[in-house]
Amino acid sequence: MSILRHSCRVEIELLTSAAAALVGFLVGLTGVGAGALMTPILILGFGVAAPVAIATDLVYATITKLVGGVTHMRAGVIQWRLLKRLWIGGVAGAVMGAGIVIAVVELEMDTSWLKYPLGVIIGLASISLFLRLRRKQKPVNPSTEVASNSWVAPAGGAGIGLAVSMTSVGAGALGMALLTRLSPRGTTPQSLVGTDLLLAVPIALTAGLGYLVTGLVDFSLLLSLLVGSIPGVVLGSAVSRKISGPLLSAVVATALMAAAVLVLLD
Repeated sequence: MSILRHSCRVEIELLTSAAAALVGFLVGLTGVGAGALMTPILILGFGVAAPVAIATDLVYATITKLVGGVTHMRAGVIQWRLLKRLWIGGVAGAVMGAGIVIAVVELEMDTSWLKYPLGVIIGLASISLFLRLRRKQKPVNPSTEVASNSWVAPAGGAGIGLAVSMTSVGAGALGMALLTRLSPRGTTPQSLVGTDLLLAVPIALTAGLGYLVTGLVDFSLLLSLLVGSIPGVVLGSAVSRKISGPLLSAVVATALMAAAVLVLLD
């Protein structure tokens, strides 16, 4: 258990920061990648233990997505009514999922199984992105509201919160899939990305705080990630207002599927 505990001594690793900068750019541009790309990179590329990677990535994702979300918020594209309903279920799901993982770690049980839900959820995130690319935009219908789906948003948010807190994955790609389903027709890609970024903040924060008090967060790793991700997400958020990004979304979806396969086969 002691190998999973980390002190507050920090050092910046440039290679880690470079990877985080690229992921941060993709997060700002598409709303996807803070968990689905960064967590497998940490586990497979840098040899970080799964519980530590998940815990650290949640805190990293909270800060990174908050920065990106504020950038989109200033552009006035956030769907606040829908977002609040998603938050209700999302926070509850995050508490439940974090409790499960913390209990497993505290009981010193085998944590290698965490890679399986991680790989499956990354794969589902990839599929949801591919399906999103195939969805045809229809004329704007301002009267379309989520009132008829009043239970779908909290329920879907709870599922996302559970997935995010157990694997650090899902708020971006799975959240985007749910937003695409519940948003009014004709909602701009920028609105979807901005709302998706802010969806993740309280969910990742809730789960991240739970992991933080157990000592699973690696502060040295966290600092290295933030040094790269913050400028990356700001740049990506700015660029997202200038391009539609379907090709890039396809690239991200392909990368997610490859990451899912690697995690499951590792």
